[in-house]
Amino acid sequence: MTIIQAIREYISACPLLKNGIILGIDKLEADVSYTIDTTPCPPIVQKYTDGGSKRQFQFVFASREKYGEKVLENLQNSGFYEAFADWLEKNNWRGIFPDLGEYRTPFKIEILSNGYAYDTGDNTARYQIQLNLLYYQDRRYFNG
Repeated sequence: MTIIQAIREYISACPLLKNGIILGIDKLEADVSYTIDTTPCPPIVQKYTDGGSKRQFQFVFASREKYGEKVLENLQNSGFYEAFADWLEKNNWRGIFPDLGEYRTPFKIEILSNGYAYDTGDNTARYQIQLNLLYYQDRRYFNG
């Protein structure tokens, strides 16, 4: 399984997501929807003498939400991202992470930004939060 697939499965299990809305990858629909977008970063944070390495995978979780002059609607959108960040932090403390498979051990999902409105239109807006998955990759990953 790829890292992005593992992250998608992990976030799909979040109880805050609206039922029935598909979680896309690198694509956000015009209507209410969710996506995980990969972002560029150096994958290796630190190499170890035993051949293992500390690695990172940066990504953005984003949604298209209803947006407009109604303050309550916009507050709910921002509140969702605050609650989503809390969900991630609680999972960090509990040791609940995406399953990256054999020889890859995640140990933290960093929240790199608060949730914010990134692109607003007349009726909808893209909200997003920037994240970083940190994990250890054993040297045996390449050797099986």
